[in-house]
This record gives sequence, C-alpha cells and structure tokens, in this order.
Amino acid sequence: MIDLGLEGKRAVVAGAGYNPVRAGHGRWSAQLLGAAGASVACVDIDEGRAKAIAAEITEAGGQALPIVADVREPDEVVRAFDLVTAEFGGVDVCVDIVGLATWDGLLDITPQAWDAQLRENLTQVFYVWQEAARRMVGQGSGGSLVALASIDGMVAAAFHGAYGAAKAGVISLAKTFAHEFGRYGIRANVVAPGNVGGGNMDQPPGEYAVNGINPLAAPRTVDIANSVLFLCSDLAARTTGQVLVVDGGATTAELWGVTEEMLPGLRVALP
Repeated sequence: MIDLGLEGKRAVVAGAGYNPVRAGHGRWSAQLLGAAGASVACVDIDEGRAKAIAAEITEAGGQALPIVADVREPDEVVRAFDLVTAEFGGVDVCVDIVGLATWDGLLDITPQAWDAQLRENLTQVFYVWQEAARRMVGQGSGGSLVALASIDGMVAAAFHGAYGAAKAGVISLAKTFAHEFGRYGIRANVVAPGNVGGGNMDQPPGEYAVNGINPLAAPRTVDIANSVLFLCSDLAARTTGQVLVVDGGATTAELWGVTEEMLPGLRVALP
C-alpha cells in the first residue's frame, strides 16, 4: 500500500458541504482526506452541509470537525482557523473548493456581478490561503495549499468572462504563494477541472470520446478529488506552483479541424 503521508495530518476543506445541484468536489475531497488518515475540518456556509459531511467522515472511522463560516469574510476565516487550531492543534493541509460561476456576455455583466464573481472565486481563496499560510509558517512544519481553478482560467471563457478572470487569478496566486512560502516548506497548487457540471459519476466505465469535446472522457467528481488528494499528499512533495488539469483532454483540441478522411489529400510525397 502506498503511504500518502496524510495519517495524522490536520486538514481544512473550505466548501466541504454537499449541494445536490453541484458536483460535490468539497464532499469527495473531504472524504478522501479523511480516508487517508487526516483529521478534517469541514468548513461550509451552511450548517446542515457542514455537519453532514463531518458525520460521513466520522461514521467511516475518521475524525472530522464541522465549522460554519462564510469564507468571503476575512474575520470569518480567522474565526474558522481559530476553531481548527483549538480542536486539532494546527493545520497542515488547506483545500479551497468554494466557487460559483454565472453566465453573462462581456457587454452585459454589471459592475456588481463582476465584483461578486471575483469575491466568490478569487478573493476568498486569498483570505483562506493567507490565514492557512500564516498558521503554517508559525508552526514551522510546512504544509500544502490546494484550490480549484478551472480550464476557464487558462483558455477563453465565453460568457464566463468574470469567472475565467477570477480562476486565472487563482492560478497566478498559487504561483506567488509557492514562490513566497517555499522556504517554509509550504506548497501551493491548483486543480483545473474541465466541465464536470453537476457531477458525472454516472458515466458508464470504458466509454471514451463520446461527446466530441473530451477525446478521453468527461472528468468526474472523483477525478477532481483524486487530484486534490494527490497534491495534498507526500506524492507531490516537490510539486508547487503548478496547475493539474483534469479535463478529459478537452483543452488538447487542435485548431484546424483536420480529420482522418482529409489525410490523403494533405500528405506530401517525399522525394
């Protein structure tokens, strides 16, 4: 069995609760961290969701702490980490799953909607990571910071302009955290999912290239959570400032529409 190095570690998952209309990245990530032996602080804005995921981890034999907090507010972030420190004694792993996309054309998005998207998808990551890094530096034992970005932060994000800009900011933020805090043994990385939507766990196994978008297959919630777990673990001990893309190959798409049928007419005879 591979040792992930997470046994006895103290983890915070912001956005750990499960919303049935969402993919459940926080829930799956929190469960995997608990199964790997970490004590998990399950932070969510909704009390019922926080308690539910903490109960799932506990019932599976792990240790979990539900915390109700709005991580868009810096004072709430500090309070949440104070509770984690009081219960667990510190923090070694911090995962930020919080995010929400809205749809608008660039000519239609209002200043209020723009600001809200940056606050929801970027600013709160800074608050959470800043407080986690502050605690980790004080502990002197290193740590791992992980957040969800999106492939919308790496390529064009039509009608997702504010969301894409925010996720690009998360990627930049990870690189800067990695650079500034590497000397303390603190790593910072992001997972960039493709279109998981409301969750694709019902995909039949062994079916590939079925939708014209993903040359492999659309990513599932568990694929994202597995990637989060990897970046939190000792398997990624020398990985920092990186973006782990989990998109089923969607962003590998070529630009010119060349098909196999076109090849005979494109080939040039060699002399």
